Amino acid sequence: MERSHISELKDKQKAMISGFLEESRILSKVAFLIVRDVTGKIQCVIKSDDSKNFELAKKINKESIVSIIGKINVSKQAMNGMELMVEKIEVLSESDAQLPIPVVEKGDVITALNKRFDYRMLDLRKEKNILMFKVATSFEKGLREYWNSNGYIEIHTPKIIGAASESGSEVFMLPYFGKEAFLAQSPQFYKQMALCSGFEKVFEIGTVFRAENSHTTRHLTEIVMIDMELAFIKDHFEIMDEEERAIKHALEIVKSEYGKEIKEVFGQSINSSKKFPRISFKEANDIIKKMGGEPEKDDLTSAGEKLLGEWALKEHGSDFVFVYNYPWAKKPFYHMKDSKDMNTTKGFDLIYKGCEITTGSQREHRYEVLKAQAMEKNGNLIGIEDYVNFFKYGAPEHGGLAIGQARFIQLLLGLENVREATFIPRDPERITP
Repeated sequence: MERSHISELKDKQKAMISGFLEESRILSKVAFLIVRDVTGKIQCVIKSDDSKNFELAKKINKESIVSIIGKINVSKQAMNGMELMVEKIEVLSESDAQLPIPVVEKGDVITALNKRFDYRMLDLRKEKNILMFKVATSFEKGLREYWNSNGYIEIHTPKIIGAASESGSEVFMLPYFGKEAFLAQSPQFYKQMALCSGFEKVFEIGTVFRAENSHTTRHLTEIVMIDMELAFIKDHFEIMDEEERAIKHALEIVKSEYGKEIKEVFGQSINSSKKFPRISFKEANDIIKKMGGEPEKDDLTSAGEKLLGEWALKEHGSDFVFVYNYPWAKKPFYHMKDSKDMNTTKGFDLIYKGCEITTGSQREHRYEVLKAQAMEKNGNLIGIEDYVNFFKYGAPEHGGLAIGQARFIQLLLGLENVREATFIPRDPERITP
């Protein structure tokens, strides 16, 4: 008999399931086994007159992997309105009797985050965590749908590079056949190279590395980054338009597939129908000041972002707000300066639920201007000569952005720590498992 997922049992009379034994309750006349697979769980029933299976059920440790054949019994009292009347049990893999962390946490017992990550393979068995990664998959699927329907080309950029790809961020260095190399902090330069090659619209979902000794709830050293770049644009507002369309499409996919479960499990509603408000950096600081916050000269603080999130929700009914035209002082050399105010750039951030999730900009595509800006910021062109030189041969007006995947899911589901939304997190202290 072929295996059926638990979600497929409603229309069956008899089936074989395989999954984890989540719980067992052995009474004098009957035994109940709760079995869980990636689609759900079901109660399996064994009568005591089936002595062989009844005795076996007593001995199976929690989280062992079992295969069970039985008849489907529809019952209003049972979990999900049905139960499996057991005919045969097979233990496929026995779990140790002592679990280092509980898979099902009961009462007020909450396992410390660090211990959960020490035993991440058990932690990820929790239904809540599996749902989290289903949601992340759905979100990425929605983005890919949008990009594939709008002429984007997917690229896979090098992760071992010869020069740092982002100013202002620490880099991981590694020996490379007698040379010095770095782990990529961003696909930034390669996205732009693709546009200079005539690709026009590109995207990538891939890993990047940031050697920042940050110990916050929203920073990691190894990150899944969602990048997009598009050519022949008029300005940075066009990039914002495109990001808004892509995110709204992706969130509609998530809502249709998992909106109900997200509400039940995480208590979060998906709110993406409203237009994302847009304010300049100066306007953002004015709002922050009016709300009792402390404005900053060159960038937004976490506290300022939180206030802007509250403002966007109250005034516009939106979880999102764009902030544009940041000061040049804190932005990378490849951001285009705004000709209306050369102290600002055509750069922007997207804030989601009071936290920055996107940095984007119109890029400087003019060779001489780009070279001058690099000299202004860095004092030389060491390490970026190849990048600057490919603008010699013609480059379209272009721009793009990047979204931290785990941070987006953290905010979408209302998680306290970005590590929870990461399959196997890496931070300054953790390089195992």
